[in-house]
Amino acid sequence: MPTFEFVLAFTSVISALGIGHLLAGAVQLLRRASHVRFSLVQALWMWSALAITLGNWASDWELHEQTQWPAWTLLLLIVSNIAQYVFCHFVTPEAPAGEIDLRQFHAREGNRYMWAMVVLAFIALAFNFAFGGADLYGPWVRDSVLVIIAIFLGLLAIFVKAQWVQLGVALSFAVLETYFLVAASTLGTT
Repeated sequence: MPTFEFVLAFTSVISALGIGHLLAGAVQLLRRASHVRFSLVQALWMWSALAITLGNWASDWELHEQTQWPAWTLLLLIVSNIAQYVFCHFVTPEAPAGEIDLRQFHAREGNRYMWAMVVLAFIALAFNFAFGGADLYGPWVRDSVLVIIAIFLGLLAIFVKAQWVQLGVALSFAVLETYFLVAASTLGTT
């Protein structure tokens, strides 16, 4: 088995755990829909977690040209996938018996998953720098513009609690991550 396939298989397991947790939580909420107070902000953050995890998994295809895998590159890739898992886990509410208020969940747990996203974004900056290739600054800047915007949006939502800011950031982040998912998913198809 080539090294890339081994590495991708290993990290795909971690991504799959995050996606599985997120999807299982969404299905639990749908099953209990009559007991759930919907929150568009929370739904957008959950979509963003799914889109970023799928997009990062798809973008890992670019690593197939790596001929060497020093331990630090493997560790960085694993840490990145673990951060994604934590983001997926934190953004997914539990579905206990009784009423589930997703607005309260966002108010109570939002900082936790937004900080997880900011940490993931900083890891992505390091990842882009490490795997940027010989022309470090061109690819790093190209690959990191969305990440820098995501950090700004995440910090804005963490520190400004106004409803319209929370909705605006969640919507902007969902659009950003949807774009990333589409762009990353078409990388090897042209």
